Amino acid sequence: MGHIPKVVCINGNGIGQCCNVVRIPKKGETAIPTNLHYCKDSGKGVNCAIVIGRLGGDVSYIGKAGKDDGGELNEQWLQESGVHLEHFWLQDGIKTSLGLILVAENGENLIFNFDSPESDITVEEAVSHLKELKGAEYMITGFEIPHSVAYESARVGCELGMKVFINPSPFDDASEVVEMPFVDTMAVNEIEALMLLGTTKEETNDWMDAAKRLCEKYKVKNVLITLGGDGAVHYGERGLGHVSGIKVKVVDESGAGDAFLAVFVQCLIWGMSVQEALEYSNKYCAWLVQKPGEDGVIGKYLYLNEMKEVLDFFESKEEK
Repeated sequence: MGHIPKVVCINGNGIGQCCNVVRIPKKGETAIPTNLHYCKDSGKGVNCAIVIGRLGGDVSYIGKAGKDDGGELNEQWLQESGVHLEHFWLQDGIKTSLGLILVAENGENLIFNFDSPESDITVEEAVSHLKELKGAEYMITGFEIPHSVAYESARVGCELGMKVFINPSPFDDASEVVEMPFVDTMAVNEIEALMLLGTTKEETNDWMDAAKRLCEKYKVKNVLITLGGDGAVHYGERGLGHVSGIKVKVVDESGAGDAFLAVFVQCLIWGMSVQEALEYSNKYCAWLVQKPGEDGVIGKYLYLNEMKEVLDFFESKEEK
């Protein structure tokens, strides 16, 4: 019998390539890129697994990638972060999904996503691997894999006794998101929450109420809404919680949403209350968004020993 982790992540992976241009090209203009290189960027599933692994969590990643540079780099990053890889494999005949990022001298960027549908894990593959991980306590999934795979993985995970966290992102239309009574916690950002509720920010002055309405609409037990610089709220059976944003100089917000979700789950495993988990996750992400991401999101994610410095820093600010 293989290793049974505390957390299972089953969501997207990929690889990013970055290059520099003088300016973002206009219609009909030919750009001359320089410094083409791979970034430490992947997908939401790999991001969440790496965040938990670096915090010392016991986590497995389920997924597949091409037997190519992208797949090998994903494998390397996961392994270096302490993620269990018995259920991640590189496969001949498929390509790892690629994101090409053009970065201009003024800081503007243009992103091209080259998805590789053949690298998407199938329902059959997902269920087979999940059944081998019966005994895991938590699952994190989302819509960077086909929606049908995410929903079935969540349903099966629930049947196997896992507390299922789902980030239903990305989606083009709110109608793509359906009732999920098998989900423990839906995690969304503020924009996604508004889209799912069919409302606007101007019409929303109570985020706890918005979380409650999402619980009722989608039949989930709990809802976590991240609000960027305005903090986060949690509503549901697990309890209520709210944190305000921490004022910092934002340099790069990429990857913060994935990190908040992953850190929150790891905090629950450590035995923290909802409020304590929100506060810890909030400080992690406030520190994260101050870090430049020239080398990619994964390069910014923190290890457990680094979090002591983060917590000490914010606690000293609170005392002043």
